[in-house]
Parts: sequence; structure tokens; C-alpha cells
Amino acid sequence: MNPYKFKGARLLLVDDHRENLNVLIGLLEPEGYSCAVALDGNTALKLSISFKPDLILLDVMMPKMDGFETCKRLKENSETRNVPVIFLTAKNDLTSIVKGLDIGAVDYVFKPFNASELISRIETHLELKFHRERFENLTDKLSKYLSPQIYDSIFSGEKDVKIEYARKPLTVFFSDIVNFTPHTERLSPDALARWLNNYLTKMSAIANEFGGTLDKFIGDGIMAFFGDPQTHGSQQDAIRCVQMAQKMQERAKELDIGVRMGIHSGECIVGNFGSTDRMEYTIIGLNVNIAARLEEKSSTGGILISEATYKLVKDKISSNPNGEITAKGIDNNVTTYWVESTNS
Repeated sequence: MNPYKFKGARLLLVDDHRENLNVLIGLLEPEGYSCAVALDGNTALKLSISFKPDLILLDVMMPKMDGFETCKRLKENSETRNVPVIFLTAKNDLTSIVKGLDIGAVDYVFKPFNASELISRIETHLELKFHRERFENLTDKLSKYLSPQIYDSIFSGEKDVKIEYARKPLTVFFSDIVNFTPHTERLSPDALARWLNNYLTKMSAIANEFGGTLDKFIGDGIMAFFGDPQTHGSQQDAIRCVQMAQKMQERAKELDIGVRMGIHSGECIVGNFGSTDRMEYTIIGLNVNIAARLEEKSSTGGILISEATYKLVKDKISSNPNGEITAKGIDNNVTTYWVESTNS
């Protein structure tokens, strides 16, 4: 392992004997590490916040607050709990070793130590920390491309990343900004991007609040559904979807943006579609098309729902009959209802 791979890494050295600290500094600083020292546990806790160490070497036998208590407090603090702690101590009985590892230390090294071994262990745990942080950073970025429900189900192991699908009862939502084209003509590309992203951010937050699965953004449009990968039952899924739409319309009006929305409930095919190299988690089927057509037939500020959705939400949400509509690509007419706004 390259001894200068982690040059500049910050190490906090904690020991109540100054001569021990001097030995460690003489060993570690020539290897490229930046060192801070503490002679007691309280000072170590303060430096762990201000110095922000990448790793802590911690003695066990110290007055007032021993190393075990210091480590315990480090792990209880959200700012320091992920900093790897290596106990460096003459206390080498099995009970102490087990206790140190149980309270969160990543390693336990005995005094007197071998210099090469200590450096190797430090590098190993810095390497692990680096890879953990890199993984967390990558997964955080990946989460921006997936709905929270899909992200959680994949990383929990509940769902596998392979081509698979199933039929499930869902409630499907579509929305679209009315007269979006004039905005594209009036605003510069940068201003348009900021304006649209602000709107989509607000709508996404509401979808997440109600537990909707955001399927995709289609330009200025939004497609979402309720019922997979998490479901509260068909009725509650439909109620949550309509309540989400109501809140979205309230927010859109505050932003002075005209939006039309359509919602339909029915059996859809949901799962991973595509190739083994590139797939998309989405829904397909006639009932998805019906929801899309309802959005097209909706009015500015309106939420148009099908009779199937109405039957699921009628005891909770007020709606007014709108009669039957014909929709492109749909053989039978669709009976529809207008959802009343929450302010009416």
C-alpha cells in the first residue's frame, strides 16, 4: 500500500502521556499525516468537532474519562459517529478488546506496537472509510434518479434489479402545465430551466409526502402512481393520490402556474422493462393510457378522475359528475368526475 496515498489525512491522537504522543507524531507526520493531540477524553471530544479527524487513535486508560467512555460519546454524536476509532492501549485482556469493539471501535492495537503494523492498520481503515464515503456519495446521487420507494426497495434487497413484472391494482396520475410553450418562448434557456426545475421540485416533494411513486418527468409533465412498490390497499392508495393532486393544484396556483391533472384506477403491469443492460421501472397497460387521456381532457386547475377512482375515494373526497368522455385509443367511453378543491 502506498504510504502517501492518504497524505494530508487528519489523525487525532489521544493519550494522557505526552511522550506517547510524541512517539506517534514522530512516526506519522513523516508519512504525510496531519496530527492533532489530546491528553484527555474531554479535549478529544472537542477536537473531534473542530479538527474533523479522518481517524482517531485512542488510549483506554486515561483519568476522568477513559477511552471506552470517550469512544461511546463519539459514537453517540451524529457529527463524529462515522469517524473510525482505533484503540491503541496496553490494556490487552479479551474482555477489554470485546468491549472496545462492541462500543464502535474498528480495531484494537496493543502497546508496545509495531510501527509498520500500526501504519498498515491506519491505512486499511482510511481505505475502508474512503470507499464507504464514496459509496454513500454515489448512492446519494443515484437516489436522485429513482423515486424514494424504488430506491429503498432496491437497497433493502426487497426488489431485484432484473427484468420482471406483475399485474397489480394501481392508481395512476398524470399532470401537465397548460400553455407551456409560451414560457419556452418568453424565457431564456437558463431561466426556463430554473423555472421548470423549481416547479418540478415543489411537485416532487408533494408526491413524496403522500407516498407516490414518481415514474417520470415528461418535459413539463409528471407521471406517478400509487400501489407499488408500497401499498396501503387500493382505496387508501387512490385517496392518497387524489389528495396529492389537490395539494399540487394548491401549490401550482401559488406559483401562478396553470396545471391540468387526470387520475384513473385499475390493474396495470408494473415492473422492470428494457434490456439486461438498461432497464426502467415503470407501468404499462390500458389503464395507464386512460389516466393520460383524462389529463388531456382536464381543464386548467382541474383534477379529472374516472369512475373507477371515484368509487374508491367518494367517501373521503367530494367530486362532481362530469359525464362520459371519449378518449383517443380507448374503445369505450369513460365516466368522469371533477374533484372539488380543498378550498371549495
